[in-house]
This record gives sequence, structure tokens and C-alpha cells, in this order.
Amino acid sequence: MRALNSHVLLIDLHYHPHVPTSALAYLPNSHFISSLRRRPTRLRCTASPEIRRPSSDRFYGSSPSTSRPEDLSLFLELLPLKMRRELYRHREIGGLIEVVMDLGRKPLARFPSGDWVISEQPIEQEDLRHAISKVGEFSDDNRSGIDRSLHRISAIRNRKMQIIGLTCRVGRAVSGSAGIIRDLVEDGGSILVIGPPGVGKTTLIREAARMLADEFRKRVVIVDTSNEIGGDGDVPHAGIGRARRMQVPNVNMQHNVMIEAVENHMPETIIIDEIGTELEALAASTIAQRGVQLVGTAHGMTIENIIKNPYLQILVGGIESVTLGDEEARKRKVQKTILERKGPPTFSCAVEMISKTECRVHHRLDATVDAILAGKPPLFEVRQWDDYAKDLENYAPVPEENLRGASDLTNNNLTSSDGESGKDNKDHARTWSTKWSTRGPVMKRSSPMQVYTYKILEADLLQVSKVMGLEDVIDVTDDIGTADAILASGSELRQNPWIRGVAKFHHVPVFVIKSNTMAQMVKAVRMILGLESFDRSVNKPLNDCLDIEIEDDEPKRKPSLEEIDALEEVRLAIEYIVIPGGEAVELLPRRSEIIALQLELVQSYQLAAEKSGTEQNPRLQILPLRLNTKKPSKSTTSVARKKTSPTSASTGGTGNGTSVTRLPLLPE
Repeated sequence: MRALNSHVLLIDLHYHPHVPTSALAYLPNSHFISSLRRRPTRLRCTASPEIRRPSSDRFYGSSPSTSRPEDLSLFLELLPLKMRRELYRHREIGGLIEVVMDLGRKPLARFPSGDWVISEQPIEQEDLRHAISKVGEFSDDNRSGIDRSLHRISAIRNRKMQIIGLTCRVGRAVSGSAGIIRDLVEDGGSILVIGPPGVGKTTLIREAARMLADEFRKRVVIVDTSNEIGGDGDVPHAGIGRARRMQVPNVNMQHNVMIEAVENHMPETIIIDEIGTELEALAASTIAQRGVQLVGTAHGMTIENIIKNPYLQILVGGIESVTLGDEEARKRKVQKTILERKGPPTFSCAVEMISKTECRVHHRLDATVDAILAGKPPLFEVRQWDDYAKDLENYAPVPEENLRGASDLTNNNLTSSDGESGKDNKDHARTWSTKWSTRGPVMKRSSPMQVYTYKILEADLLQVSKVMGLEDVIDVTDDIGTADAILASGSELRQNPWIRGVAKFHHVPVFVIKSNTMAQMVKAVRMILGLESFDRSVNKPLNDCLDIEIEDDEPKRKPSLEEIDALEEVRLAIEYIVIPGGEAVELLPRRSEIIALQLELVQSYQLAAEKSGTEQNPRLQILPLRLNTKKPSKSTTSVARKKTSPTSASTGGTGNGTSVTRLPLLPE
């Protein structure tokens, strides 16, 4: 009670993890809390960091960033007051990359636009001592950091092991940065991220770790070599979410910590940063053989650099020299001695980081390695995004009181730049290029529907659309990024499941046909254009269910041989005489029930027909006239008006009073 009646209360947070309720009831009314609020830098966190809950709009919508402007303010405290004042004047302060301080040289700040000299006065020993006093102890690899932040400080020493230079890199946990590879992370395969220093590899895998732990509820363990992923200090940064972090006491012991993580902590996914030695590559291969998902990074521009690196070859399966026989060499048209992949790669797919806004995705790493060794260009997908303007908005720090007057220029510049890019960032989230429902596209289009065909001849699709008179409202594209729909073969889609991941990333529905028959193609075209609805029990957006199976219209009963023969007669007459030649065809006499089936088939080709013959021997005559229903779609009506001359007729015996137009003559 004496402690509670005093003005200063000391609480040992390390010994008592929970503060008594009586103390908490007293603290809000005491002067102790008010003094702590005035000096937030003196207050240590009294509770565990808040666990970030998964958000549904993490990638498809805008979400707040994990890193706060206060994190950049902690970084700027490393610099002397005069340098800090100059940095606050820079309009790109929110996009600061790193600060270089070398003894006797001018300090440099690196931004996305280039290097910038902070001050004309050279760095003195006192400036370096000031920065060193703000960070923790330097490890064996001459790296250190700021407690509970992601910033990395690297030291340069002289022969006497004295620090004569510092490279202070800004660390950020960018929320949603791993959305560019969300489909790869969700598939559960091992991912290798390759790229030169400074392109955002660590930021990418940090967000991937948070995504796996928070959104997919997996047991994730991070092997943090230099505390870059989880930040410096014993308590990891909130940017990794619920993922656990294992620190590496010595760089040379990283491979042992990797094996220890698998044996002791039962992870489902292991995150590894900077795989650089042969022992680490062997440990990664061992972990992959145990059924654990791997997400790791390696330095290199492309996969070819990994293949040529003797220490990291095992990550792509290893390389060996093979001598072929004379007959096999002539058959392959290669030399007798070639290079081949030794075994399966450690990672199933790879991501080449070209820059901070572009990457190349190799969905099958084994196929890419085989193509490179054979001298052929590999198959990959280019993905691009734009987050530079978002960085400036989210990470611009608030100047201190004594620097507020000197930073008015910074605020004005940031306001003007945000105003210019506000329109571009308003629709930053990826949305569907075409709005879809269970009846197909519902948005009015002024341009043709772009269809990407996978393992289906483009000529077949164009011919079907031309026969249907829809060549002006549907077109074929080679760029899957600009496609509104994907038409794929079912057998090929089963052998190459990665096409579904690409379609999900680009938010494009996949229409799957079982065979390349004209009937299936016609039905697929009608579904893509919304002329025919596809069965779905729930009316929801297609981003939850991308595959649309094109089913055959199965009969309720098994047709008889007479019905099959009659329907085949209709098909041959339409596809070989009526459409190519524009001539009318009179069919053989049939029973009235079979003639009704023939009439349904004729109308499915959008053709007109009339009954002829006697009552005892009725027959059907197919006319080279296009059938227009009472409620035609706008696209088909406009095409019919543009390319045909309308005539008036009626289908005999149907009583529907539908109008028909004459078909154009098509080349044979």
C-alpha cells in the first residue's frame, strides 16, 4: 500500500508478467501515467505485441501498412541533428532506401530517383559514435539493428577493427507486397526468390511469412540470419504476424539452425533468407525431402546464375555431364557431351525479382532448368505492380517539434505529389476487367471480348465465331493479362494445373471444354458472351470459383439408332452444305417425333427450317437463313444488321413468328 500511495511506482516487468488489478485501478489516476505519456521513448512495451488478424482485402483491396512512420523516425534518430533537418526537406523522404556515412566523406542518402548529398560537411568520428550508440551490438557479420525495428546497420572496419563507415538501410514491412505471388503461396509449393540486393526480396518473404501464418493458419518458423526478417531484439517485429522466429547466433551455423527448426518445432513452412553456402543448400534440400514447404531467397540475377554457382546448384537439382551415343546425338541434333539436370530441384517454382515493381514467375522450375540446359528459352510469366506512390504516402515521418518549421517544404511537396497521383491510387486494387455473374458478362462493352486460348487452335475459335456471325464481338489474344476469359482443354488443364493459378492471379474465368468439337465450341462462345447461362447454385463472383465446365447436353434417355441417324443427317447437311454453300437441304422423311428433334438441332445452329411433304411422309427442309429470336442480344443484332440483308420468313409448324435473315456465303 505504501507503493500505491507514492507518486512513483516501479514494476518489474521481467519478474511479474501480469500487473495486479489493484495497481491497474490506481495507475490511470496517478501522475505516473501522465509522465509516461509525455515521454513515450522511455516506456518499454508491457504486453506482447498485437497479433495481426487476417484481412480479406489484403491483396484485392487497400489495407493499412504494417510499418508505421514512427519506424522511419527511429531510423532518422541515428543521424546528427543537422543531417536530420536536411533529410526532412527532401520530397521523397517516405521512399528513403538507405544512408551511407563514411569517415571523411560527404553523407549520401539513396532514394528511388538516385543518390542525394545530405550535407557538404564530411562525416566526423563523432557522427559515427552518435549512430553506433543508437543501435545494438554488431555481430560477426558486422551487422546490427534497432530494437524491434526492421532497419539494418552494417559497419565497415579498418585494420584495427575500428568502425570507419556505416551503411544504414531502411527496413519496411509492406502489407500486401506478397500479393503478387499469392497464388504460389496458397498452392503450398516451395518458392525460391532470386534477385540482386535491394530489390525487395526480404520484404517479399516477410509478408509471405505473415500471410502463411495469419491468413492460411500454418505453423511458420523463420530462420533469421541477421534479424532482417523479424527485426532486431528478442521480441520479433509485428510484420511477421503469428510466425515464429529463430535467431542465428553465428552466420556459419545457419544450416544447423535450419535442421534444428524442423526437428524441434514441427513447422509446416520454413522461411530462409539468403541461402549462400553449400551447407545451407544441402540443408534446404534435406528439409524439402521431409515434406516441409520452403520459401527462401538467393542472390543472383536469373536462374542461370544459380545453375552456374557450384555451391547453389543443388537448389535447382544439380548439374551433371552426360555422354550420349552416336545415334542419340544424331536424333537430338546435339553434341555427344551435354549437361543435364541431376535430380529434382529443391524448390518447385521460382520468382526472379527484376526490380521493385517487376518480377518473372517460373511456375515449373524443373522445366525452366531443362530448357536452359538445352539452349532453349524458358517459359515464364511477367508480373508488374506499382507501389512507389504508396510508399511516399505511408512512410513519410512526422517531423519533431524543433524541426517542424524547417520541414514545411516537405509537407507541401508531399501534398502536391499525392494530389497528382491520387487519381492513380484510387483504383489501386486489382478488380475484374469485366463484371461477371451466373449469366456471363453484365458490363456493356465497346470493344470485342478478348479470349485467351490454351491448347486450342485459334483458327477453330475464329471460324466458329464467324459462322455464328459474332466475329466482331469476340477476338483472340496472346496476352493473358489483357484477356477477359480463358478457353482451355480439360485434358491439357489437368496436366498443367499452373494455368489455374495464373488465371486466378489475373482474375480471369476459365472455360473448360472436354473436346474440340463444334458443338462444344459453340456452347463455350455463347457462355463467354453471356448468350447462355451456366449452372451455378449460388450467384457469387467468379473469383471464388474460376473453372466453368462446358458440359454436353446429355439426353434423358439413350437415343435410338434412328434418332442418331436423323441427327447426324442434320449435322452433315448444315456443316457441309447449308453453311459453306448457302443452299437449302431437304431431309429424308421421318416420324413427327424425330422431326421435332431435328428442328431443335437446326435451331441450335441459329438456322431456320420448315416442314414439307405429306402427313404420311413429313420431312424437314433446312433453309440458309439465320434465325433471330424475339429478344436478341445487342451484340448479335448489331452484327446481323451490319453484315446481312434482312428478309422476313417464319418457321413452318412452330407458330413462334420469329424473323430470319439470309446467311452470307462463306468460302469452302
